[in-house]
Parts: sequence; C-alpha cells; structure tokens
Amino acid sequence: MRKVILCLVLCATCLMPVPGPGQDVAAAGVTAPYTLNNCLSRAEELFRANKYSEALIFYYEGMSMTANEEIKARLHFRIGECLEALRRFDFATYHYKLAVRGKLPELLVSRAIMKLEHLPELAQTEEATRLFNRSMELYRRRNIRDAIDSYLASLRLMPTLMAQDESGLIEDAVKYLTFLSESKEREPDRLLKLATFLELRGDVEKSIETLQQIAIIYPESDQARQADEKLEQFTQRRTAYVEPVRPVDALSEVYGEEPTLIFNEAFEFRNAGTISRQLENAAFTLRAANERPGIPPDRFETFSITLGQGTDQRDFLFTAEEGIDQKNLSFAAGGVNYSVAFTSINQTHGYIQDLYGDGRRAVTLFSNVGVQLKIERQQD
Repeated sequence: MRKVILCLVLCATCLMPVPGPGQDVAAAGVTAPYTLNNCLSRAEELFRANKYSEALIFYYEGMSMTANEEIKARLHFRIGECLEALRRFDFATYHYKLAVRGKLPELLVSRAIMKLEHLPELAQTEEATRLFNRSMELYRRRNIRDAIDSYLASLRLMPTLMAQDESGLIEDAVKYLTFLSESKEREPDRLLKLATFLELRGDVEKSIETLQQIAIIYPESDQARQADEKLEQFTQRRTAYVEPVRPVDALSEVYGEEPTLIFNEAFEFRNAGTISRQLENAAFTLRAANERPGIPPDRFETFSITLGQGTDQRDFLFTAEEGIDQKNLSFAAGGVNYSVAFTSINQTHGYIQDLYGDGRRAVTLFSNVGVQLKIERQQD
C-alpha cells in the first residue's frame, strides 16, 4: 500500500508544470526605460529639432504606455506630422484618420481635416514618381517587361508624367509587345498594352486596329470592355492613353462623406470678455463689453458678434437697453455658413454714475448671454 501511495505522489510531482525562465521574468515584471511623461517629453524635444525618425520611436512607445483616448488621439496626430515630414504621406494619412476618429481637440481636428484633404494627392504623386523612376531603372537594366508595367502604372496615377523623357522605353515597348508570345489567358492583356503604347507613340490607326482585334477575338474579357471604352473615346475625337486614377478620398473613411461641419460649440458670457477664433476658411469673434465706466464686474452693456474673415465679414451689435429680439442669426460668406442660436438672454438693472453729475441712475444691463455657434461648409 505504501508503495502505491509513494508512486502516486511521485507521478503528481513529475506532472506539475515547472516555470521557465520567461515566466520568472514575467512574474518579476519588466520596467520600461522611460515613464510616459519622460517618453513624450523626449519625443517633443526630437520633434522640435526636426529629428522625425527618432521622434517616432518615442511616440510609438508612448502609444503603448497609455490607455487614455485623448492622449492617443494627440499621439496619432503627432505621428502623422512626423510621417508627413518624412514624405510617407500614405501612413501619415492613416494616422490623421485615427486622430480625427479619436478624442482630438477641435483645433487639431480642423488641422487634421485640412491635411487629409490634400495628403492623398501628395501620396499619389509620390507613388507615381516612384513607379516612373522604377520603370526607368528597370529599362536601363533591360528588364522591359517589368518596366512596361511600372511605366503604365505611373501614368495612371499621374498622367502628366507623359511629358517626362522616357529614354526610348515607348519604342522598345512596342517592339517587345509586338513579338511577345503569351498564353491564351494573357494575350488580351498584351494586346491592350500594345494598343496603349502604339497610341503613346502616335500610331493612332494601329492602336485602333489592335483594340478592335481585342473586341473581336476576346469579347468576354475585361480587356475587351476597356478596348470598347477606348474606341468610344476615339470616335469622340478624344485621347486617353491610360485611365487615370483619382486620389482616394481620405475624409470619407472618417466621416462617410466630405465633412461639412467646421465648428460647433456653446459659449456663455457672465461678464465683459472676448472670444475669438481663426479656423480653416472661417473666423468669428464674440465680445461682451462696456462703454461707460462704473459698470459692475458681473454685468455688461453690449454684446457683439463678428462672423467671417477679411472683406467677407458681418457684424451684429446688441445693447442691453434695446435687448436681443432675435432667436437665431445666420450668415454665409466664402463657401461657409454661420449659424448662431441664443440659448439664454438675461437682463437686469444696475446703477451707474450719471455723466452730467445728476447722481446715480438705473440702466439696463446684460447679466448673462449664451450662444450656440455652428460653422459649416456650404454643400455643392
């Protein structure tokens, strides 16, 4: 009996898991070389020194150290700025999108939106230039097959590259594609490329013949559909060497459609003061003011609203004596709509020294004015 018990104990001991070296380290914990604050401080220092590649290391590390959504949104914005400076416009666009989707302050949202409006085009131009240079390099190495694909891809992204010196690639591409032997599945693609390079060379009649050949021999292929479209363009006396690709709409992934909202915020005035903002293609100033001395600190005489910028401005002035008899205001200028809704208007009486020496007299003053200001782009 003792032998049986001893055997069971020994088996149980052998079957117990033994912690490995990795488990010991995990249990002990690993200390990061920087705290979050130190990491972000170091990142900002490098960013201000224009050392964007190094700054990215600290921004990415900081991202893994926090779960705060506001900090993460700001980090995505900063990472986007670094990548934009390094001309990685595609990844910069990605991080600006994440920033806008996060809890980003209104001012940074406006800046991110402005960047998202033009970065896809810059990214496409950068990619087109890369493909064009790659095609030239492949051509110099006599890799004509791959050079052809890169060259056509660059023209789709940026048709103006047709004006660049292609160093004889077009002529050699026509010869190569004319004598190239392809399988039945790849033959329509060869003919379509040949038609394109014939057109680029200026042989429009031969290009049309080649397109007609595709439509007749391979009527069910995708290339036949493209050939029919190009033949239709020729009948309309229009030239389109390649089908251009438009830059992606980066904002559509964030908003679903082009965003119209620029600004939407509520303000409340309980004493004299000014709030002024300069936004993208828009500006406003809200001002509570006193024209006479001796007004109590929690009261004000006038309330004014200035909407627009430059010559496209409109001023609205209200006095406490006359009151505010409008619930809503609207103004449009420079492709922007401004809407102001008064959420609260409170008036009271105060006593000020009469300028003509007749003692103190009662005047009507504002004690509170609340407004909701909404600024939107005009839709086409």
